[in-house]
Amino acid sequence: MKPFISIVVPMYNEEKVIPIFFKRLNEVLKELSDFRFEIVVVNDGSKDQTLPLLRQQQTMQTNLVIVNLSRNFGHEPAVAAGLKTARGEAAIPMDADLQDPPELIQKLLEKYQAGYHVVNAKRASRKEDSFLKRFTASQFYSIIAKMSGKVKIPNNVGHFRLIARKVIDEVIQLQEKNRVFRVQVPYVGYRTTDVLFNRPKRAAGTTHYNYRSMTKLAVDAILATTHVPLFWPLWFWFYLSLGIGVSMLAQLTLWLGDALGLFVLGFNVDHGLWLIFQILGIVMSFLFLFLGIIAMYVSKIYLEVQNRPFYIIDEVYRKEI
Repeated sequence: MKPFISIVVPMYNEEKVIPIFFKRLNEVLKELSDFRFEIVVVNDGSKDQTLPLLRQQQTMQTNLVIVNLSRNFGHEPAVAAGLKTARGEAAIPMDADLQDPPELIQKLLEKYQAGYHVVNAKRASRKEDSFLKRFTASQFYSIIAKMSGKVKIPNNVGHFRLIARKVIDEVIQLQEKNRVFRVQVPYVGYRTTDVLFNRPKRAAGTTHYNYRSMTKLAVDAILATTHVPLFWPLWFWFYLSLGIGVSMLAQLTLWLGDALGLFVLGFNVDHGLWLIFQILGIVMSFLFLFLGIIAMYVSKIYLEVQNRPFYIIDEVYRKEI
């Protein structure tokens, strides 16, 4: 029996790209005769002719599955709905604008057959992006790499990748409502590798992924990956308290030196004003300490609400007696 692979494609107002997308995708899949494919397209509440065109395409293509959402939920929910519907032993989420080139599917499948459970399609460079997009992307990956702990988020990898059935099943079981696919897959783990590619320009239409969407994705990814920011008030309290301690020691030294005539300062020190600032600093340090204590409890609530499994077992090996 040939391996059965699901291609998962979220679409929102993609009427211009649908004919081009299916033409190129079907040409690629036709060459991969050692596999069977289903194409799961999720219509994410499109307002144009996307759904009628998909229904028309379905009359000519029996392996096309259309998941029609009741309204526009967004890219992440659409991908999640597609994975939930997919029946393949592996799935390949990809965008319809052909910036995720279908020709790369063959290389993803080769790595899958070599024993990998996750095969990331990783961009070799971002030269085609604007300076602002390159800069913000590099800062995002830099920040999330420092804050994600044991969950390593791969750089320059979006939704385009192959994930085996065992990975799909684990991702579907994750309970958080703030779903970020590019965080969930690394969290699940399993044997992972990359395939490099150069991302082409959009085939037709305009992108729906503006800077506002990218900012939301970045914030969601950081919040879904780590609770480190919750502990920033504690760090601020520590460094503020340390600074106040040094300041008080310095003031005491200067006051005693001035009072006992041990040394003469070349300037006047207003010890009263200095003391007021130190008292304000002490009050602030206590506020940040209390915020830090609250944050520790909130971090525990955050982890519980995510309801992720405490561990995931890949396979159990037993020696037969």
